[in-house]
Amino acid sequence: MFNFKAYFWGNDIYINEKFRYSSNEILIAYLNDSRVKYILKSDFVGNLKQFKHCLTISPYMDHYDFSRYNDNVYAAMSMLEDINRIIFSLPPFDKTLGYSVIKLDDILNGYDRFFEDGLGSMDYALGYVNEDFVSEYGYGEKDDIGNYFLRLNRFDLRPLKKDDLADEDIADDLRELNSSIDSFFDIYIDFLNAYLQVHQTYKPFIRDWLNRSEAFPTSDDIAHYFTEFNRSKGLNFERMKCRMQSFGYKSILNESGNSILCEAIKFTDLGSFLYYDFFRGIAQNYLPNRCKNCGKYFLIRGSWYYTYCDNPLADEPDKTCRDVGSKRSYEKKCKNDPIWQTYNRAYKAHYARYMKKKMTVAEFEEWSRFASEIRDKALAEKIPFEQYYADIRK
Repeated sequence: MFNFKAYFWGNDIYINEKFRYSSNEILIAYLNDSRVKYILKSDFVGNLKQFKHCLTISPYMDHYDFSRYNDNVYAAMSMLEDINRIIFSLPPFDKTLGYSVIKLDDILNGYDRFFEDGLGSMDYALGYVNEDFVSEYGYGEKDDIGNYFLRLNRFDLRPLKKDDLADEDIADDLRELNSSIDSFFDIYIDFLNAYLQVHQTYKPFIRDWLNRSEAFPTSDDIAHYFTEFNRSKGLNFERMKCRMQSFGYKSILNESGNSILCEAIKFTDLGSFLYYDFFRGIAQNYLPNRCKNCGKYFLIRGSWYYTYCDNPLADEPDKTCRDVGSKRSYEKKCKNDPIWQTYNRAYKAHYARYMKKKMTVAEFEEWSRFASEIRDKALAEKIPFEQYYADIRK
């Protein structure tokens, strides 16, 4: 239900051949989504597993689950609507699904023999079920070949005995129904697990390891970070699996109408796509990073390494974090750190000398290099502050 095809060409990805993204752009949307606490607090994963268990039909099922089957169906559907609102708002599903998915009652209606319908054996033959038919169990609908049937909206189980399973048709239908229920809930559980992995695994790796040097990591750096991160106590990448339903190559048209030969991969779940795209992207310096000004994650697209994003400021929409971030960061350091404060005052003093022609360009550049070197030594505590203070003012 949530599967899609991804076509990889260079640093671009075309989802279902139509929707173009940059590598790791989809991951950025999940990194910035703020509903992780809501998902954890609601315990969607645990509740869906419980619904999957109590909606599995068996002659041996608990009487409480049997008697509350309809209530459990509607409780599950209500929860799934909440989850669907999250799914429909995030890529690529905001474009690929079109707000249309199979629902739990669609599945159950395919196996109506297991549910009470209030109809007698002759009701269909007598034509009682038509487009105007409505009862406490459902309403009349026409199938593809023009016959009317009862579309159930109430799901009261018919008693199922062990002997019923001796009937091959009943046994086969029951296996199919339970398998469909399992698969249906697993699709949602897989999505939620992928969403949580973004916040519990990808985010700390990106924040604490991938961007720790504030520069593009080398291939050796990435391998080292990956190994050390997987040795840490928190959730890591070791148990993640990348499942591909198919892999091949296909020529498609890009946005300019030109043919491009792409890797064509069909993914059955979001987590597999993110896993594949993430490591493919960072190998090409398409890195997620966290803006030091607004705190949101943004994508570095392989040219210059940035520590600030280009999102507009809330209080100055004509400026971006990148416009003002470096200046604000520098001013903050100069205000709170005596080493930077000393450097800033010395820089202003020497720049004033240069503007008054008391220093040449070459002398000012030579002093600037010297000042930066001893500032970095002082920050690293390689020279005492008193010596640094005296030397930089010369």
